[in-house]
Amino acid sequence: MLEGSPFAHEVDFSTGLPTGAVVYSVLGNDNKPIAGYEGRTVTPTAGAMSITLLVPSSVNICNKPLFEVRTLTWTYVTASGVVTGRTRYRIEKLIPFPVTEEGVRAKLGVEEHEVEDNAIDLLMAYASLTDQFDLSPYENQGSYSSLIVLNAIEAQAALDVLPSLQLAVAKSEDSGTNKYQRFTTVDWSGLADSLSQSVSRLRILAGVADDVSVAPIFLTIGKTTDALTGNDYAS
Repeated sequence: MLEGSPFAHEVDFSTGLPTGAVVYSVLGNDNKPIAGYEGRTVTPTAGAMSITLLVPSSVNICNKPLFEVRTLTWTYVTASGVVTGRTRYRIEKLIPFPVTEEGVRAKLGVEEHEVEDNAIDLLMAYASLTDQFDLSPYENQGSYSSLIVLNAIEAQAALDVLPSLQLAVAKSEDSGTNKYQRFTTVDWSGLADSLSQSVSRLRILAGVADDVSVAPIFLTIGKTTDALTGNDYAS
């Protein structure tokens, strides 16, 4: 989630209704409680089956170069004992290029229900490219060069998603479902090559030697027939 955004988490009381208040804390990037957010209490309404804990935007400020982690912990007492839980989330610096998860999906040719936002790590793609190239000259330019960088970041994120997408397709095929039926004729290697070309344009823009590779190792998953059993399996 983007820094400066509020975070909400619903705590389900399916294991037992609280007999009193829910006590919660927010831990910072160093795993220490954030001042003012240690041992806070909130009392659910009578008979409520859940409660939403809200961490305000002021707590979710990132002072690190790329991201910080927050941990939300909670505890409450029920008739049968004490319940504790926690969830962690990442707050991210704004990437200085208008990249989007939808742009990544467009490059992959998928819909949102097939590759959700939480499966796309644009920050990782951006970080992996900034580790190799100086992208700062192209920030906030609104130029053709900026478009090359934007497309390279989204293409890198798409390349990172490809292996898990292929595994999902292979698993769906093996289970006999047709959830990913339209992917059975996809040229995965061709798609990977096309995405890699977008990353290569950044390499050319940055003046990096042609023998420098920025694309991740890509494994094509297909089907192979076992010579002994005659059964198909993913390979």
